[in-house]
Amino acid sequence: MVRNLAELGPALQKIVVRLQNNQKLLKLLYYTDKDPLHKADLSAEDIKEKIFEKLIKVVPRVGPKETANSIIVLRVAGGERDPENDEFRNISLVVEVFVPLTQWIIKDPNLRPFSIMGEVQRSLVGKTINGIGQITGGDFTLSFLTEEISCYEMSFEVINYG
Repeated sequence: MVRNLAELGPALQKIVVRLQNNQKLLKLLYYTDKDPLHKADLSAEDIKEKIFEKLIKVVPRVGPKETANSIIVLRVAGGERDPENDEFRNISLVVEVFVPLTQWIIKDPNLRPFSIMGEVQRSLVGKTINGIGQITGGDFTLSFLTEEISCYEMSFEVINYG
């Protein structure tokens, strides 16, 4: 929950940092071959130059030239006033997971999109983001599928137990 909608921008930035701290997630996004999990960790400079707003985005824009890698986009899906306290809003977050169909198979028992979603869930669910509350959820649905790319949407809620 959030008192002032101006708090959402900094909170989203904190969520992006939390996602960027997950090296397994970064490898699944950055490396496009069949064995991404056995590649080298990405450095802080790599994360700044190659991941932020390129493969993990808060600006919900994905162009046709950006489909060589898997991409996740974090967006605020909406907010509503809490009926018990008019100062607070319940916030819904969505993480869109774009994966080229040519990259689904990896050297792992899992498939790339579900590995990515598992790492997003591991990075967010149950975590508290200062200023807005605890993240719950992780439900997902197939948003769309083309001959080139798949997109799953994961939904999360922000809850304040205080």
